[in-house]
Amino acid sequence: MRSRRSRRPFMIIGIAPGQAPKAEERDAFARRVFNTAPGIKDVKIIRAEPLRMGRASGYEIVAEAKDLKSDIEVTTVQWLRFGSTGYMQMLGIARRTAWNDAFTKMRAIRDGIDSQ
Repeated sequence: MRSRRSRRPFMIIGIAPGQAPKAEERDAFARRVFNTAPGIKDVKIIRAEPLRMGRASGYEIVAEAKDLKSDIEVTTVQWLRFGSTGYMQMLGIARRTAWNDAFTKMRAIRDGIDSQ
């Protein structure tokens, strides 16, 4: 049976407590968090950069990878949004062939989450 992940784009969103890293530490922090992403292998980071999400500081990583079980080529995005008492992680994965449409929808989800 084929993995559900290999057929449809999906997102995982979670909140972690703790002090947000200083601006100069965010790249290394975001990469460490990204390295815990489940279900992918052969990761090649395409882009890693700070960004604003509304009024909050954030960090984006986009990478190409393969699904761990099916070897299907996927693209993945991780957004971290930093707050005063922790951070929110948003991780999205889609088949590479469906990436452009999936990424647009994932950004809409990201931007629709209110930080209040």
